[in-house]
Amino acid sequence: MYKALQLKIPLLLFLFLISSCAPSAPPPTPISTLANMDEEMTVAVRQAQDTLYILRQAMLAPKPSYKFLSVKVRFVSNGDIEDMWTEPIDFSDNKYTVRMLEGVTLELGAHPDRLVEVTPNDVLDWMILEKDGSVFGGYTLRIEYQRLTPEQQKRYDEVTGYKFKKQ
Repeated sequence: MYKALQLKIPLLLFLFLISSCAPSAPPPTPISTLANMDEEMTVAVRQAQDTLYILRQAMLAPKPSYKFLSVKVRFVSNGDIEDMWTEPIDFSDNKYTVRMLEGVTLELGAHPDRLVEVTPNDVLDWMILEKDGSVFGGYTLRIEYQRLTPEQQKRYDEVTGYKFKKQ
């Protein structure tokens, strides 16, 4: 355990040195699900970040009714942005350890089942899915769902089984 900590310190120092010497990057260009960060989506992200404590409580004391916990994380690389749903595994030192569910195209090695550390600022949304399909959190999902046509909503309901209830 101590050896792992010893290896992290030089790595962090190296990354800090490289990042402090790097030229300023152009502003990120969205290439993924939240490309349309309009005012409504911005409010949804803020609401999700303000309620992250609910997710942390669910991680600490999961209920038998929980089927799945998830967080939507923003990955940024070379000015590009990619937002992905991941599975939270742990929260310590003000960082989430998440399991990748899909591969991120922007970051080498961020492939399915890989564990990645992210800060709460990189979390855009969270959700708790219960066995009966009820969704808690999922603030950006709710906005995206509302923006679907009735036919698309029906198909979404069939595919996911999600039930968005008032919070």
